[in-house]
Amino acid sequence: MKYFLFTLLTLNAFAISIKDYAPYKYEVYFTNPVCEEYFYESPVLTNSGNFVASKPKNVYCKDDDRLINEFRVTSPNYHVLKLINDKDVKELFLTYLSFSNHQVADALCRAIRRDVKVTFIIDSNAKDRSGSREELDLVKSCRPISAENEPRTEFRGNISGLGYAHNKIILAQYKSNPDKRMVVFGSGNMSTGTTTHHENWNFLTTNKNSYFYQVHECIKEGMLNIQSRKDFKKFMKECRSKIATQEEEDIKVYVIPTGGKVAMDNITNKFDKAVSIDGAAHRFTHPQIAGAIVKAEKEFKRVRFILDDDIYWVGVRNKRTGASMFFEFLKAIKIIQAGADVRYMQTNQNGWQLHHNKFLIFNFADGSGGVHTGAGNFTKAAFSKNFENYYYITIPEVVNTFRTQFNHMFYELATPFGDLPAIYENP
Repeated sequence: MKYFLFTLLTLNAFAISIKDYAPYKYEVYFTNPVCEEYFYESPVLTNSGNFVASKPKNVYCKDDDRLINEFRVTSPNYHVLKLINDKDVKELFLTYLSFSNHQVADALCRAIRRDVKVTFIIDSNAKDRSGSREELDLVKSCRPISAENEPRTEFRGNISGLGYAHNKIILAQYKSNPDKRMVVFGSGNMSTGTTTHHENWNFLTTNKNSYFYQVHECIKEGMLNIQSRKDFKKFMKECRSKIATQEEEDIKVYVIPTGGKVAMDNITNKFDKAVSIDGAAHRFTHPQIAGAIVKAEKEFKRVRFILDDDIYWVGVRNKRTGASMFFEFLKAIKIIQAGADVRYMQTNQNGWQLHHNKFLIFNFADGSGGVHTGAGNFTKAAFSKNFENYYYITIPEVVNTFRTQFNHMFYELATPFGDLPAIYENP
């Protein structure tokens, strides 16, 4: 027993990689929805003067496409349900901006009836809207076997200097191995973000003693108990300082609203060091990211970027489209004029289907790379006042998975400016 404890302490003292912990497993799932091809009533003129007959297949989706994407084994929805239905799971903590996935609500209810302890936080803007809190209320109404495992549901954000409760996290604990933990993070909400949005979902199995996991325990405690921006920043600083384990070098966690400057400094630093940069964004307003792209282009670095076409349409129409506003179009024009190769995902402008990825891939001269990803958009609020969780990952297999996905999106799904419809029209 003493040898085991010594080994564990030694491991913790010198661990610099998340892989040094047992268990370890890291899987990334992209929604990559399978959708019908939707045709216009008549061919539509493009910016290059050609005509197109339809929206891009597997990019533009409608609600009827959701069903086929719920049970595909490569779908994040499948793996979220698999986690919740795992009979070895004893506790689940979830926090998302929104929660409208009825399959997940039903699965959580069944888990609660198995005596799984469930805690779920969503954004406070849903509190007074019955339609936005329906699934959360369903979870709260489920009854466990034991009274101590009554489900806990909370609303957070939008108070005392805090913005949206925009985190996207699941934490799982297990019965058979008390040290085993799973952390789920990524770009998607607990909505069609698991099926027909274009998203990334990361499932990382680790040990409870890893620095990576312990930071997430700090996030959990802070979100449950702290409700002001000032106090949350103080709490997170103190909580992280108490973690005795060395921080891993190949996966860093940035918690907002406390680590926004550090996260942004890391991004701009990696722009300076990289030889090429690939990015994908739903919202795009942060001046430092736009400025870093312009600077990279002046230094003759290759920059490729994929945006949601709402940003294109808000400029063409001079009218808010989806969540996008006109100055996002201006940011896009700025990086295009600098030389960035920008393409657009033609999603459903009715507002419920999005290109919702947020990631940056940095490619370095020695062939290595890094990925910045997480819950937050590329906006000022996401790096300053929202509840957000960001990550910088240099695990080679993960970086290569994002590289492959980006190339799939850029060359097979996204549309160059010249091929975009010149007229706002949906099938």
